[in-house]
Order: sequence, then structure tokens, then C-alpha cells
Amino acid sequence: MVIYAFSPFISSHYYSISLLAAYSEPFNSSTFFFFLNLQPNLSSSSSSVTHSCFPEEAAALLQFKTSFSIRDTSSYYDYFGVKFYPKTNSWQEGSDCCSWDGVTCDNIKCQVIGLDLSCSQLYGGFPSDSSPFHLPHLQKLKLAFNRFNSSKMSSKFGQFASLVYLNLSQTVFAGQVPSEVSHLSKLVSLDLSLNDFLKFDKYTLERLVENSTEVRQLFLDGIIMSS
Repeated sequence: MVIYAFSPFISSHYYSISLLAAYSEPFNSSTFFFFLNLQPNLSSSSSSVTHSCFPEEAAALLQFKTSFSIRDTSSYYDYFGVKFYPKTNSWQEGSDCCSWDGVTCDNIKCQVIGLDLSCSQLYGGFPSDSSPFHLPHLQKLKLAFNRFNSSKMSSKFGQFASLVYLNLSQTVFAGQVPSEVSHLSKLVSLDLSLNDFLKFDKYTLERLVENSTEVRQLFLDGIIMSS
């Protein structure tokens, strides 16, 4: 006589896994075998789960967008061979900020980890408490080739604990590079070049080299380093 035993033992979000055992009597271990039955769990959706960015991060980005006007500077920068266009025009309230031009999100947690607004024709003063400072998970921040009208470089640039790439080339920042930049311990690439009114003192540079041991690229051409 052959006896079959069916026993569900695992249930996941997508599948139910069951164990089917068959054996004969009298019992003989050589005839005892198992079947693994893998079936879709019809009680749960098998479609891929979609995520969207956090509302507070979307709000911060929209606030940043409204901080600046858009000025056509493409003719001024043509000699760089780079395409200039207003990336923030794609940023619309009510849509997923992870799909916005220049925004990169983590695939799992959907946190904003990258912001590339290089060559976006942004024009205006850069607030000391600008909204990108409310994106704590940023790993890459590129604002090159925008015009921030001799704004002071905020000390809050030094608060990004995960930042590995910072590019502020030709952004018309002025004044002292804040010493807090040396707090960016994970930094691999720093580009402050072509900011004619930006000053980098010896103390901040020494602290940067000392604390940011991962730095492999450092672009400081065109800024004031007389000290």
C-alpha cells in the first residue's frame, strides 16, 4: 500500500511551498522520497511593487526649484560643448520625484541619493539653508555651471554624511570655503574650480586632506589660494 502525505510548511508573499511525501508499507527508507511543490500564492499580488520618493524630499526639491529663476546661458557656455537646459522644468508637484530629471533614488528605500543639476540654467542667490540640505542621504551633488551670484558657500555643505561626489565648478560662489567641508569623510571627488571669488585657506585644506582619506580627485583651479 502506498500512502501520500501533503503538508504545507512555508508561505511567502509570492509563493506557497508544500511538501509531498510518498512511501510504501511496510516502510523502507529506500522507497521514501519527497516532492517539493512550488505554487503561486494567489492571495497576494505577484506583480512587482512600485515605490515613490518620500513626500518631504519631494517638497524639499520643489522648494529648491522655486528658489531660482531660469536664465538662458547656453550661448555663454557653448565653448564647453555641453548641453544646457532647465532640468527642473520636469519637476511637477504630485509626481514621483524619483522620475524627475537630475534626481536619482535608491532602488530599495527610494531615498534621494543623487542630485545632478549641472548646466540647468539656475540663476539667483543660493540660500544658506537651501533645501538640498534637507536631503540627508545624498551621495552625489552636482551643481556645476549655474550662477549663484556670489553667494557664500554654506557651512551646511559639510553635513552630508554619505556624500562621495561634490561638484560646484563655475557656480559663482564667493567668500571662504567653509571649514565644515573637511567633515565630508567619505568624499572621493571635490570640484570647486573656476569660482574666481572663492577662497580656500590652508587650515581647511589641511583638515580636508586629514579627514577625507578617500579623496582621489581635487579640482581647485581658478579659486583663491593665496593664504
